[in-house]
Amino acid sequence: MQENFDAIILAGYDADRIDALTEITGEPHKALVPIAGKPMVVHVVEALNASQRIGRVVIVGMSQEDGITFESEVHYLPDSGSLFENTATAFEYLATVQDVGRHALLTSADIPLVTAEMVDWFLNACRPYDHDVYWGLTEKSVMEKTFPNSQRTYAHLVEGSFCNGEFYLGRIEAALRRQELFRDMIANRKNVFRQVRILGFRVMLKFVFRRLTIDDLLGVIRRALQLEGAPVILPFAETGMDIDKPQHLEHVEAYIARYGGESAWHAPDSPAHSPPSSDPNG
Repeated sequence: MQENFDAIILAGYDADRIDALTEITGEPHKALVPIAGKPMVVHVVEALNASQRIGRVVIVGMSQEDGITFESEVHYLPDSGSLFENTATAFEYLATVQDVGRHALLTSADIPLVTAEMVDWFLNACRPYDHDVYWGLTEKSVMEKTFPNSQRTYAHLVEGSFCNGEFYLGRIEAALRRQELFRDMIANRKNVFRQVRILGFRVMLKFVFRRLTIDDLLGVIRRALQLEGAPVILPFAETGMDIDKPQHLEHVEAYIARYGGESAWHAPDSPAHSPPSSDPNG
């Protein structure tokens, strides 16, 4: 069973698009926006490097010219102009240096509250890695408990309302094999008739009336993408708080102030959550 994983950090941006975060901070690139005294992408790289299960770290959309010094080696890939193309570029690169049957972790540069413990929890939850793709979801109640009134975008399913957890684990070969279909879906994301043809009328109808289930989504992945996938419900909210807007930055800064720069979440078997022993001998 695979134990170590290369990691991809998506840090691309559109230089021609006005970004409210870069405007208020004066930074040329969202990944460079400072959080607790250092660029947010540095927090993500540090969390990955602190995990014993992460090997190569690839950053897409940045270069040495950005002037960031990391404590360990990172591999830079240029921005390819879109989220899809950046993801494809990263997996294509990994295919040249790695067995394509292996999985790689995909995340983003704008989740500065991520920790190595969260990375490890997600990777462990994906065992035994027999699916092509896994993706992290955070339930609304978990988000609201940690970030009240955060106003995230949620997908409403029968099992609950979920937002993106910004963790994905994908088999390299599968990511390369289905590129054309992914590209077609993204290019036609606003074409309802095209989406119905790809996803199926029944699925679209159930989504509109909030009767869609996780099993329905798995069926879409299996039928439309010809991939086997599984969602992973995350017990933490921190990776769901990706910083897209100034109000998200405010939530993150308030979190850091509240917890003194430490993480509020620890895995259930973590010493931080272990109850004190009632045995006087320990």
